[in-house]
Amino acid sequence: MKQHRYRFTPVPWAAVLLACGLIVAAGVAARSERASAAKPPRLTVMTRNIYLGGNIARPIPARTPQEFEERATELWQMVQRTNFPARAVLLAKEIERTKPDVIGLQEVALWRRGPTGVKDGSATPATQVVYDFLASLQRQLARRGLRYRVGAVQREADIEAPLSLGYDVRLTMRDVVLVRRERGLRVLRKFGRNYRAVLRVPTVVGEFASRRGYAGVDLSVDGRRVRFVNTHLEAFLEQTRVAQAEELTAAGGPLRTPLPVILVGDLNSDPRGENPAAYGVLRRFGLLDTWVLRHGSKPANSCCLAREDLTDPTPAAFDHHIDHILVKPRMRVLQQIVVGTDPRNRTRSGLWPSDHGGHVATLELPPRSAVRR
Repeated sequence: MKQHRYRFTPVPWAAVLLACGLIVAAGVAARSERASAAKPPRLTVMTRNIYLGGNIARPIPARTPQEFEERATELWQMVQRTNFPARAVLLAKEIERTKPDVIGLQEVALWRRGPTGVKDGSATPATQVVYDFLASLQRQLARRGLRYRVGAVQREADIEAPLSLGYDVRLTMRDVVLVRRERGLRVLRKFGRNYRAVLRVPTVVGEFASRRGYAGVDLSVDGRRVRFVNTHLEAFLEQTRVAQAEELTAAGGPLRTPLPVILVGDLNSDPRGENPAAYGVLRRFGLLDTWVLRHGSKPANSCCLAREDLTDPTPAAFDHHIDHILVKPRMRVLQQIVVGTDPRNRTRSGLWPSDHGGHVATLELPPRSAVRR
């Protein structure tokens, strides 16, 4: 019998061990990715009414055109006194401290004036920018290295009126959504519109329309889609405010979506106060109050200062809850705080950031199985 001679080749054990290590590492990475995918994404949101600068209703009761101009001039002087460029520094500090991913801003005013000697209201639209609240806030955020993009802007009331100073002043109100520039957070779609329900106010110099609406974005948060809607409901008439809340929830409204929804804003409706009806419309639709989910019956007051010029000596005047964060379906609320009520965050002249406080909540988005189909 012929004897076979076997030849043995040395095995490169280092290469084998390396290959095994790579296989194990790949398996660990895959498990890590699966675990990461299974972990619900988190989103920190803020609602903040930043105050247009004065009491817009001041000129309305005037009985003569001259009195109207005098009252409108007092409003304009108050806007200058409440100094939004200085207040923008305070708001940027809040944002730096709380690090919201998405911010809903209300009363983002654009104040413009017309040429001296022209007092014809909207017949000659004023174009000279005096205060652009959005631009001022963006500058302060950028100075702190905070990277936010404008996700959506909705123009609301656009009102121009004569002053006793000899020119017109124009106020354009806006609702704005800011979205932090960060990995895993993308704006998929932006949208907005004005409500059909409008409060029309007669004055001695003509009728003014208190037009309001909403601005929103559909977001991808680590691959999970969610809808964020920011609004400011009517302040002066409950009938109009309730009708606007109903537009949000009606067929074709922004809250009618299979996506998880986060609604933020100044709803001018306190569930425990004198004007609960609009809040009730939203609750009956199925929206849940994140403050209640986190804190139960603990007070959530974030409105409003007593002094129009923002120089209240203490935050004692914050006595009702009209700034809200509402969600559908239920989301886990990891944290929610009220901002804007800290007396240490004021200008040297004693100005608060706004006549409102705000709310910041960190939410855990619901699992896909909880999303409506």
